[in-house]
Amino acid sequence: MSAAITRPVAGTSRTARPRSVAAQVKAQRRGYAQAVLASLARSLKGQPTAVVQRALKNALGPLGVRPAPAGLQLLAAAITAGQPVRLP
Repeated sequence: MSAAITRPVAGTSRTARPRSVAAQVKAQRRGYAQAVLASLARSLKGQPTAVVQRALKNALGPLGVRPAPAGLQLLAAAITAGQPVRLP
């Protein structure tokens, strides 16, 4: 008894409109930046705010994420306090 192998046809499982490549890259970078932020939050919890700010700026800058100074300060304060953080 042989079972037929079925393969999905390309493009039929999509229900939403396909994104442009630029939008896909932007979403991928944002997801990666969020993962970097979560990792930094775990490793820098309890550190002084200035140290956390510097680490955030150095880690997120090359990913194209540059929060405003006030937002960076809020993120650093939340990380220092051990609160959950998300990118603005």
